[in-house]
Amino acid sequence: MQVRIPNKGDITLTQADFKAAGGQGSVYVKSTTAYKIYANPNQMILPAKLQELSALTQANIIRPLEMIYDQQNNTVGYTMRHVENAYALCQLFPKAFRQRTNLTPDVVLQLVQKLQAGVQHIHSKNILLVDLNEMNFLVAEDFSALYFIDVDSYQTPSFPATALMESVRDRHAKQFDERSDWFSFAVVSFQMFIGIHPYKGSHKKLTTMDARMHANVSVLNPAVTVPAACLPFDVIPTNWRDWYKAILEDGQRLPPPTEIQATITLPAVQVQQQTGSHQFVITKWLEFDSDVIRHQHNLTITKTKVYVSGKRVAPLPRPDALVTLTPRQHQIIAAWLEGHQLHTRNLSTGVEVPADIHAEKLMLTDGRIYLKAGASLSELTFIELPNKLMLAAKPVGNVLPNATQLFPGVAIQNLLGAFYASFFPESGICYQARLPELDGYQIIDAKAERKLLIVLAAKNGIYDQFIFRFDDTFATYDVRVCADVALTDINYVVLASGICLLMNERDELELFANRKGAAELKVISDPAISGDDKLFSDGHQALFTRGNSLYRVAMRQP
Repeated sequence: MQVRIPNKGDITLTQADFKAAGGQGSVYVKSTTAYKIYANPNQMILPAKLQELSALTQANIIRPLEMIYDQQNNTVGYTMRHVENAYALCQLFPKAFRQRTNLTPDVVLQLVQKLQAGVQHIHSKNILLVDLNEMNFLVAEDFSALYFIDVDSYQTPSFPATALMESVRDRHAKQFDERSDWFSFAVVSFQMFIGIHPYKGSHKKLTTMDARMHANVSVLNPAVTVPAACLPFDVIPTNWRDWYKAILEDGQRLPPPTEIQATITLPAVQVQQQTGSHQFVITKWLEFDSDVIRHQHNLTITKTKVYVSGKRVAPLPRPDALVTLTPRQHQIIAAWLEGHQLHTRNLSTGVEVPADIHAEKLMLTDGRIYLKAGASLSELTFIELPNKLMLAAKPVGNVLPNATQLFPGVAIQNLLGAFYASFFPESGICYQARLPELDGYQIIDAKAERKLLIVLAAKNGIYDQFIFRFDDTFATYDVRVCADVALTDINYVVLASGICLLMNERDELELFANRKGAAELKVISDPAISGDDKLFSDGHQALFTRGNSLYRVAMRQP
């Protein structure tokens, strides 16, 4: 596609520049500039609205900059700044994400305050956000900045808003104004603190989110239960908790507090010494220095340390470091990115391993590390000599450079609106599958393990969970869709036997086979296993972690 920007000349947008597709059109990226191209000319932003939006001068508000024209001089879109290496705001909500990335309540509060400051700036320019939902914000990977996106939908003095997600719509507002924006802000910022929509959870009589929003019955109400994986309300500063109650329960419409009245502390995890239950035999196995983040085979990663077979080996170099064992000599290797430069350290010796390897993203699956560099996916391989360790990046597949996300065990790319997944079941092997069920969605989280792929995706403010089971070559699959789920971590494990244990949003354990076409599904609700427990495996043995402890779990025999 060839387009033109006045005073800058012609620009060619190719498939390699494609970033994402949405309801209004597509976004392409070249260097530091993003190009939004509308699919429907009737939805096109007008130059006059672009001019009114130019009043927004905060650097973190990614507003339209210049109009884009086709070769016939018709307007087809606009340019804006490109934000590289950022999370969608909703990806920060699950508790497990916060533990993996060391996202503390204090940092979350700073992000909430950045969101608050941006809304105040927008209001000061006589502009309303209206569609203030969690999909319209990005957060820098180091959590230093929060960005406002989809600014073209804002309501300006001469132009009405062009979008509004039901999950943030004020059911008691008769018109859009600053008060309705602050209600939407309350919904989104509450999720930033706690990890759940304030009108989600379960209520015996008010069974839908819409009914609870009309009745002002939020998760702050004692009659509402929430998943165990949510954070405690104590992480919210005292005066903010009072403000949330006024907005969400009492129906008031007030700006949020401007000061903090209490220090945020995350309560210590109370580990219950479970030895059994109605359904399971549970045995405490190992205890560590801090919360367990990951366990695979005999390697355990906590928030601060690395352990092998329960014995402490070395500090974790960085919260985002991936740790694995070399295949022959079982040396412990930590890998991470600084900018686009790969850094590796041999934790067995404490020596840095030189690696002239560049990448934008890393991913770990079954003890193997994969890298994405531009359009290339590569496997990090180890050359183990008697007195030397060397690294190499072995190409395994190709993807679109701007439209590919890496998740544990899978790379998902949006190929001009069509989703494809790349799987790595063995070293040196990559399978690719077309997943039309995901078209039109925004991918929030995903995990693949032993022919099972689970994807959490969003559309129109609703989160759906897709459970795919593939054949041995990933050529065919079946899929189960769990609609309108709470935004919690994807928490499952597949044992060597092919049995999957999945913790659902109702804090129930689902047991089923990873085999395509297998019909049996067993759902177990047992107080001995909480929705906050993280599931792992050791071959045929199911494990879970609670706080800093690792437990073995098995079904109780009849």
